[in-house]
Amino acid sequence: MKFYYQIKGRQQYSDDDYGWAWPPVFSGMVEAEDRKTAKAQVEELYGRQFPMRVLKKDIEQHAYLLHIQPITERDTYILKRFEDTACKECGVVFKLIDKYNDPNTETNSHDYCTEACKQAARGRELSEFRLANEGLSPPVIYQVRQKSTGRVYVGQTTQPFTLRWWQHLSNPTACKFHTALKSTDITDWEFSVLEVIAYPEGCTDRAGHITLREAHWVDALSAVDAGFNTVRPAGAINLAQQELL
Repeated sequence: MKFYYQIKGRQQYSDDDYGWAWPPVFSGMVEAEDRKTAKAQVEELYGRQFPMRVLKKDIEQHAYLLHIQPITERDTYILKRFEDTACKECGVVFKLIDKYNDPNTETNSHDYCTEACKQAARGRELSEFRLANEGLSPPVIYQVRQKSTGRVYVGQTTQPFTLRWWQHLSNPTACKFHTALKSTDITDWEFSVLEVIAYPEGCTDRAGHITLREAHWVDALSAVDAGFNTVRPAGAINLAQQELL
């Protein structure tokens, strides 16, 4: 059974007023049969005994307080702190628990390893938003290809295409493409732009034209029959018929 523990340090607020400081001095996880055994493991790890309950009048006599709680697979918020997390900006792997235990950490962000990466990502997102808002980031048809199988997913976006790729990674759904993406290593995938959309003269339905071009690439690359697309782009057949009229 897994137990999450926190060692809280004593803090003095005034001459005769003490409490327990936050955040804890250290947090961690141990596996044991019961809480008593878990406590013994923590005390062996730190080479000292810790009280788990202290009356307010006795706080001055104790430097630390130990809190232990059992955790299950439902406690995902706590378990996530011990998982390897790849920085969304630079890819460096870190654990949230290491940040919590470092009083000098730059940022407690769940997504970025350092404050520099956090600010760099924010700056890029603002820049991409400005480009899209000013029409300087053209719509594209893109593909995401699995190197090991050659299977592809074809999509369209009017957003900066790097943002669309990030959205696939950070906000997965239950579709077969995202299922495959989550079940394999990120190094098995490559993202590329198939076509930068140029609207024909007199085009009155830009969204429809983008959908037609997406459908073209879905068919050309067999993205539905042999790839990760679930269906052909909605409305593509009707739009194609209209263009022939």
